Amino acid sequence: MRTWLVPLALLAITACSHPDDGEPVPEDALPSLAADQSGPLLALVDNMLMTYFASDVSTRPTICASTHDGRSEVALAPKAERELMTRYEALAPFSRCAWLDGGWQDAETGEPAMVFNVHHFTCTDEANCTAFGGFVDGNDSSLTYRYAMNYADGAWQFRRDSQIIADE
Repeated sequence: MRTWLVPLALLAITACSHPDDGEPVPEDALPSLAADQSGPLLALVDNMLMTYFASDVSTRPTICASTHDGRSEVALAPKAERELMTRYEALAPFSRCAWLDGGWQDAETGEPAMVFNVHHFTCTDEANCTAFGGFVDGNDSSLTYRYAMNYADGAWQFRRDSQIIADE
């Protein structure tokens, strides 16, 4: 009688599990910024930072995020900057990154800094936007890409143009 009890117990246990359910979402997970149709710029910066922080870079410089006002890099709106720093604890406020001696440095430590930037951000309507984005690591510019964004299926969708755009 015991010989069929073990297989029956295993069958009952496996019937209750769902291996294709994927990873559970932590209860304290923050909602996606891409879901907020009213914040396309913030959603784009979040997308760029998410890609960077998901990489396996072993030592990171001080990281800041900015937008370009046509003349120079400027901080994101305070609320947006706080929202991003809540998501990425390694992200510093833009005020901590300073342009010194021809490159970005951490204003507190003097160590190199990396500034992610978005410029020429425009929206043709509430569901379609474009921008250029990249980063400057110390005094070395990254490739700048054109991003096309559209709001569909409840979230901003990002398409990064594979053509490299030269910095102006």
